[in-house]
Amino acid sequence: MTTKPLRLRELAKGEDRFTHGHRMCAGCGAPIVVKQVLMATDYPIIASNATGCLEVSSCISTFTAWKIPWMHSAFENAAATISGIEAMYRSLVKQGKIEDKQVKFIAFGGDGGTYDIGF
Repeated sequence: MTTKPLRLRELAKGEDRFTHGHRMCAGCGAPIVVKQVLMATDYPIIASNATGCLEVSSCISTFTAWKIPWMHSAFENAAATISGIEAMYRSLVKQGKIEDKQVKFIAFGGDGGTYDIGF
């Protein structure tokens, strides 16, 4: 497998998987990080997001800034949620019910979901 360095200029030309309209605070780094993480690969992505400011500010009522399959989870179980989603995906591929599209799985969580409650 060969790798190449990622350049922000090139990332900015990629597909926008986390879009405008979120209610994050002005100057907050979280939406920038999420946007660039999601732009770092051309593979399809499924995400899980623990309860926290990113979750409550990016999915309000019937609106979502997420342009990928995304699932909200409780503070402590974003990793368990996404591992369950991945296990089901792998099972369906193995059973021949869906095509393997080389999907990548990622969990997002803040300080509460990863270092405090989720610890």
